[in-house]
Amino acid sequence: MNKGEVLIRPGTQSDASALARLTTELGYPVSEESLSKRLSRILGSPRDCVLVAVEETGAVVGWIHGFQSQLLESDFRVEIGGLIVDPRCRRRGIGRSLVQRLEKWAIEEGVPELGVRCREERGESHQFYESLGLARTKTQRVFRKRLATSPSFSVSQKP
Repeated sequence: MNKGEVLIRPGTQSDASALARLTTELGYPVSEESLSKRLSRILGSPRDCVLVAVEETGAVVGWIHGFQSQLLESDFRVEIGGLIVDPRCRRRGIGRSLVQRLEKWAIEEGVPELGVRCREERGESHQFYESLGLARTKTQRVFRKRLATSPSFSVSQKP
């Protein structure tokens, strides 16, 4: 790897601390412990892809998470769940490289479309995604509700 270049590789459990730091930078504060639990579930799923950008020093300076999504009302696609590049490393093509590698994974998986949901106030991110060929298709509001669940997740199939 030449000076200033980054390596894009699959994320690993040992990246949890760096990913937590970058996730907090994105505006979603998270402890290393919580992120490590999430990462463990994601890395265990064949429908998810986590890629990291690593400098020649070994420092993780960016990550992207994509997941396969199939809804009844829309085509099979890979959604970008999150993308962050360390602020000191922006404008070096790292985000573009991460998205391109995720696109490659999607194609290898036979997924015909890539999508992303981006907060309305992130105008610079909107321009970034449009520069990569993603087109704005709709505006929406997101609603969530916290559920009282047990630590183990299961889905029962009742008739």
